[in-house]
Amino acid sequence: MSSPAYIQHLRRGAFAGHIDPFAEDARYFQQIHSGMIGALLNQMGDALLTAGYIGSKEVSLQIVAQREPDISIERIAVMPPIMTDLEYATAATAILAEPGLEIDLYADEPELDAIKIYDNQRELVTVIEIVSPRNKTHQPDIRRYQQQRQQLFLAQNVNVVEIDITRSVKRLLEHPFTLRPPYHVAIFVPGQRVRVITQELGEPLKRCALPLRREVIPMELQRAYDEAYHAALIAPQIEQAQEYQVQFLPFPTLLEDNQRDTIMATVKMWQNELETLK
Repeated sequence: MSSPAYIQHLRRGAFAGHIDPFAEDARYFQQIHSGMIGALLNQMGDALLTAGYIGSKEVSLQIVAQREPDISIERIAVMPPIMTDLEYATAATAILAEPGLEIDLYADEPELDAIKIYDNQRELVTVIEIVSPRNKTHQPDIRRYQQQRQQLFLAQNVNVVEIDITRSVKRLLEHPFTLRPPYHVAIFVPGQRVRVITQELGEPLKRCALPLRREVIPMELQRAYDEAYHAALIAPQIEQAQEYQVQFLPFPTLLEDNQRDTIMATVKMWQNELETLK
């Protein structure tokens, strides 16, 4: 029988406090994806209600046409949108969240026609998408998503937050600024330039500010990731499958030799401690 200390160490995994690069494989990340949605809703629920909003879990917009976002946030009392009232960078800094850097995303792209969406006379305010690695592979699907992001949300004064925390050679947000960093969060506030918060390998996910109409509330992404990762028993799954090996690292060509060495050394230390705790 395994000791409580062994179980705790096993569940925490080798990469406690930041992203497990082995868990970026789609079959593991899909489990984390689902758990993060619930964790974020639970984490932000009281703050949203206090500010006069309510969150709900819905089908993702990603890739398949006529889908809707992972989390949609709607005002309880409908008010006319005044997007210019939100100074995103100032508000984010005030809650000690990472404001991100402005980038000019649509400078060379044509304007797209808007499609008005009504949902039982409720006003959609903000969309959160956690980007799945499976949805960053086919260029036509990426283009479709990008068009729907613009037409269904941004053109309708709906904020969009995209959380991309798996490495890949393609991105739903295509910009030179997102090519090198392995992970990023993109904040789309209609009428403003896109803000990008970049994340490095082995770095805890930064606190982000969720844009609403005239205010923001904090999103603790690392806490949500950790809760989802632990609840789904991701580390025990990978260890049992004997996939904590360099050949199972997703997108190994996006890692430098020293990064691969550091990853494998971290795994070895964790596995040695597991043996000690048995």
